[in-house]
Amino acid sequence: MGDLKKDAYLRAKEKAERFLSEEGEYRLGYIEAEKPHPKTRRLSQTFLENVSAGVRLLAEVDSEMSLRAKEALASEEYALFADSVRKTLGRGHRVIFSGCGSSGRLSMQLERSFRAAAEKLIAAYPDIKDAVTDLRDRVGVIMTGGDYAVIRAAESFEDSTKLGREMAREKGIGEGDLLIGVTATGETTSVIGTAEQALDNGARVYMLICSPPDEMINRLSRVRKVYGHKNCSVLVMPSGPMALTGSTRMQSSTIEQLAGGVALEGAVYDLLEKHGKVAVFPGYAAYGRAFEDTASSLLNERAVRLMTRLIENERDVYKNGGVVTLFSDDCILDVLTDTTERSPTFKTPPFRPEGDKTGETSWAFFKHTFLDTPSAWRKCFLRELNCIEWDREKYRSLGLSDEQIDAIPDIGAKALLSFRIGCERDEEREGEGNLAEWVGVFSPDESFYKASRGYGIRVSLSLEEAGVECMPTYMDIFEHLGLKMALNDVSTGAMACMGRIDGNWMTSLSLSNKKLTDRGARIVSDLCSVPYEKALFEVLYSLELIKEKSGSDSPVHETIVRLGMK
Repeated sequence: MGDLKKDAYLRAKEKAERFLSEEGEYRLGYIEAEKPHPKTRRLSQTFLENVSAGVRLLAEVDSEMSLRAKEALASEEYALFADSVRKTLGRGHRVIFSGCGSSGRLSMQLERSFRAAAEKLIAAYPDIKDAVTDLRDRVGVIMTGGDYAVIRAAESFEDSTKLGREMAREKGIGEGDLLIGVTATGETTSVIGTAEQALDNGARVYMLICSPPDEMINRLSRVRKVYGHKNCSVLVMPSGPMALTGSTRMQSSTIEQLAGGVALEGAVYDLLEKHGKVAVFPGYAAYGRAFEDTASSLLNERAVRLMTRLIENERDVYKNGGVVTLFSDDCILDVLTDTTERSPTFKTPPFRPEGDKTGETSWAFFKHTFLDTPSAWRKCFLRELNCIEWDREKYRSLGLSDEQIDAIPDIGAKALLSFRIGCERDEEREGEGNLAEWVGVFSPDESFYKASRGYGIRVSLSLEEAGVECMPTYMDIFEHLGLKMALNDVSTGAMACMGRIDGNWMTSLSLSNKKLTDRGARIVSDLCSVPYEKALFEVLYSLELIKEKSGSDSPVHETIVRLGMK
């Protein structure tokens, strides 16, 4: 063994021993949302054999999940949750969703959808503009890492209750307010921190989760203070295991987005009734039936053919060295949520800010069809940017070491604006072999064709083309969910065709936090048939070897290649 490999071996051994002795609470394989889905064991093989069969498989998992969602929305437990949201807002207090990663991005989507609904109400009922504006501004979000995290995760934030607490403290959550902690697994560290601070400040907390909490509460000390508090309630929305193991951007974030959206929709009806407007709330169960219809409609032949064609187009572009740029107008956040999460899930090149020529061009990026970048970012959130602008002294005061602080990138507003998502031309992404894809509820208009004139291939993904009809709601709940599920299926299918998935494991994943380190070890343990402890060491050893050569490969994939699949 050479000196470099020996050093890497010793560092990996030390890190593995430390993880096993100190981070046992991040071994999460027993949580339902982290388990492999029995129906998708051959997911990657299915896509490689027949793309349409792979699309149907993913859509079937969503359709089955919609049946559980329908039952949950008709339950007494859901009514208590939704009524808590409506009563909090009705009494003039705030409802704040708190999430990290995919749960944070769905929380941002809920905030944006509520603000978009308010715009519709003001246009329809200008006489109650002040009341609508007041209600709109009392629904907010705490995204771990701030708005910057919609484009790239702020990794050091995810494993810290202290940073979560500070974000909640700055939000000013207090007595009468309701914080909704959104986390599929129920234990996300930063989200737990926001809940702790909210409870300390006298607010109520609802934990919106996808896995039964009892075993987690018994095992994890960091959650007991929250779940055992008299002012904390829990709503379990049973998503079942993810179609792609552990990828909570899929079923769990979909069902949580549904749960939050329907509760907020009820608050819109309350406001209209209070001001004498004719509006009859259809009842929570009606939304469950509507979601079942939306999910099942993605199994129709038009939808399957469309998604199959898009996957094959994307696959062929990547294999020929090209890149994909997705365009939209009103669906910015829907598209960004899917494209951003490809990088940590499949170890594809992350988004690059303007002027950064280091590394590989991101395989997929987003552009607005006609707005410039600052305007596109405002349209994305329907509010001004809410980024974290803390300095080193602030981080030190929160207990972070210099090493931890150094790992945090610039996540302020200026850094976010450097990602040019507006209509400004990007010649690096244009060209004969590159693809422009419209994403929206309806088929593209002239603005897309004008914005994409420099691209060699143009396609579109719309619910209209897919033959998906949605129950109308003030917040466009089912349009957003329909697009989300379709985007998830297309991006997952494309990555399966590119060899970024083995079975239903995301073997190209990045070990960017403790939860993902555990998941990486479980993947290697399962696919290489080795004990968890050995798998953990081997994946950390691969990570050290990659660092030695300044590489960007996935340590999970490298370990599987080195050990061999069994």
